[in-house]
Amino acid sequence: MSETVAQEGAARKVSLREELTARRKAMTPDIIDERGLKVQARFLATPYYQKARTVALYAPIRGEVPTRDILIAALQDEKIVCYPLSHVHGRILSFRAIKSEAELEPGRLGVREPTNSAELIPVDQIDLFVVPGLGFTRDGKRLGRGGGYYDATLKAASARSRRVGLAFSDQIVDTMPTTNDDVDMDLVVTEAETLRGLYRDWDFLDT
Repeated sequence: MSETVAQEGAARKVSLREELTARRKAMTPDIIDERGLKVQARFLATPYYQKARTVALYAPIRGEVPTRDILIAALQDEKIVCYPLSHVHGRILSFRAIKSEAELEPGRLGVREPTNSAELIPVDQIDLFVVPGLGFTRDGKRLGRGGGYYDATLKAASARSRRVGLAFSDQIVDTMPTTNDDVDMDLVVTEAETLRGLYRDWDFLDT
């Protein structure tokens, strides 16, 4: 990739982030809650969720799709549920497991995360990553906030792991500039549809 193409792609990402951030800010809390229930219900119906034993969730901020229903269902289904920590060593996120929602507390960035007493879960033991994003394409490309932490973490995860992006329909775009550092989703789930990304085999636990 030439330097000019790379610069154009970076500029397009900045513009797209601004556009998608504005779309998300336009959504009221009631709309987020209403659509969020539908996204979560659709996600829980996927074979990726049903087959997974260890699920990495995120605590939503700034209009991201809620995940509370997924947490409640996963705990009832006796899955191991873990969340990322805000204190990052290098580029790879660390995860701790929780057994109830009460174990999530505001971290140093204001994002809810497990307490220090919660069990650390190695990244290579996570079956399914539930991933937030500012935007996604219909074929599974993802635009994050620009830190690159999720991309680095997903690259460091086990080859048998899978990833599902949660989004509102407003966050789906036709095209998106990407680099070799970007990681695609296996599925992108919105309130209206489930979009195939990589769509790799969901019997990943047997591989």
